[in-house]
Amino acid sequence: MEIDMSKAEEFANWFSGIDVDVIETSANVRKFFKQDYPKLMRVAGVGNSFLKSPVITDEPKAPSFGNNLEERIVKRVYAQETLERVIEALNAIRDESKQILIAVYVDDLGAWEICEMLGCEETQYRVKKRKAENEFADAFETCCPWWKDLHKYK
Repeated sequence: MEIDMSKAEEFANWFSGIDVDVIETSANVRKFFKQDYPKLMRVAGVGNSFLKSPVITDEPKAPSFGNNLEERIVKRVYAQETLERVIEALNAIRDESKQILIAVYVDDLGAWEICEMLGCEETQYRVKKRKAENEFADAFETCCPWWKDLHKYK
């Protein structure tokens, strides 16, 4: 791959001029995992343990008979691909952040259980959770370009 130096410079400048609202970004990630993620799993036809065993074997097998069936198959494929990108984004962030997000949004553990797991106080856990959510937003933005950006900019 050849690097376009003007694009590379534009990309580097983007980091210095970016002003992300970390609190609102965290809220967007929470909304994604509480509302969008469960719907994606239903549309994709996968169970709750998807992130723990990320192998989708329920590929659509029906032939395309018309637009309605074709649309449903396309939705399912996009949902499955988006879930794969969630895994890719989780694998791109720090291990502790990944552990926190899975504990909160997949295992549905309470704050005290996660604090015990991490060996920290609740105040420190809340800071770590916000950081994990922002890390996920950073990774998911580039892993899944067709999904809306989870960042909130100031």
